[in-house]
Amino acid sequence: MELNRKFIEDMIREQSNMPLEENDAIRRFDACPKIFFGADALDYLLGLPKDKTIVITDPYMVKSGTVAEITSRLAQNRIEHVVFSEVEPDPSIETVAAGLQVIFREKPGTVIALGGGSAIDATKAMLYFCIRLKSGLMEKQYVRRPMFVAIPTTSGTGSEVTSYAVISDRRQGVKIPLRHRSMIPAVAILDPHFTRTLPADMVAYTGMDVLTHAIEAYVSPGGNDFTGMFAVEAAGITLRCLPALHRNAGDSDMREKMYSASTMAGLAFTNSGLGLCHGIAHTLGAQYHIPHGKANAVALPYVILFNAGLGPHRRSGVRARYAQMARKLGMRAADDTELCRMMVLTARILCEQFGIPTSLADCGVPEAAFYGDMAQNIDKILEDACTKANPLEVNREDLRALLDDIYRGVLTVFKK
Repeated sequence: MELNRKFIEDMIREQSNMPLEENDAIRRFDACPKIFFGADALDYLLGLPKDKTIVITDPYMVKSGTVAEITSRLAQNRIEHVVFSEVEPDPSIETVAAGLQVIFREKPGTVIALGGGSAIDATKAMLYFCIRLKSGLMEKQYVRRPMFVAIPTTSGTGSEVTSYAVISDRRQGVKIPLRHRSMIPAVAILDPHFTRTLPADMVAYTGMDVLTHAIEAYVSPGGNDFTGMFAVEAAGITLRCLPALHRNAGDSDMREKMYSASTMAGLAFTNSGLGLCHGIAHTLGAQYHIPHGKANAVALPYVILFNAGLGPHRRSGVRARYAQMARKLGMRAADDTELCRMMVLTARILCEQFGIPTSLADCGVPEAAFYGDMAQNIDKILEDACTKANPLEVNREDLRALLDDIYRGVLTVFKK
């Protein structure tokens, strides 16, 4: 079956605008997949079914020998396997199409995604559209979904437990968030061994992504007691452990804790939704080639300030929800306003501590390009599914002022 870019692009755009499920009004919490964690977690692969397996990963995982830790166990289990290693950072529509070709050709019983969020997201999209295509060609009882195993090698995206994937349309310069419950892996394997060589900047970026996931999940209108529980625990672990891990990436205890925090935050936001910070990060990250976690870290203090109704362009916000989270994280202040400011300052101080820029100008985004792109970037942010789930409705005027503050680094934490 020949799959051209336009065909995949049309399906992706159609899916990104679809409701999650027809019965989505029924409240639920998806507590899956099965999670295996710790130093021996990879040995789960020794018990896989004997079906043909495809490992989907990126070139570095092959070059570094990391993929061999997977394929050696498959070989030991006498499982025939194929490696597809063409996934790039921020995987493209073209990569999804190429992977689909391999899946259709090999007809695997198991698919393993190995890598960061890019490899896992690409695999999710491939499998989702594989099933959609099959469903359009044959009766439902004959459509078989391969077993999906996710093995993250970073502690940040939480993609191993979520129904979300983000695919890049490079021609349009935009990241397209997809969401469907069928994209949740069946099994997640968390082996802290994989994150031992992450450089300090990536430890910081991925860790700040965890914190952003947790905070946005907690204040989301789609949140509930279950998402709140995971979000608070994920944020608490991150605040306690990320600075120590940034100082010493060899600390195996901290690596395992951040793995847990990432997965907990993923369980929270896949059930609650995200918000404006991710809407901004998707658009500006794609436009100016800023790593996703870094883009979230830069925008997070400003978005908290805006949503809490404390910014210079403020209107009624969701201050009480941020304050409630702050209290659960052990912060103490006289009132909700001060607790929200503490949340803003915590996010800003972590950026400064990790050497993350606190403005888009300091990220190297040219001023003329930024303001020249402002109108189209506002359009893209408003169209983003995460922005639409923000607890405070956002309009063009809000975004123009907010983006101007983020670009110039104007954080008015102490203004009344």
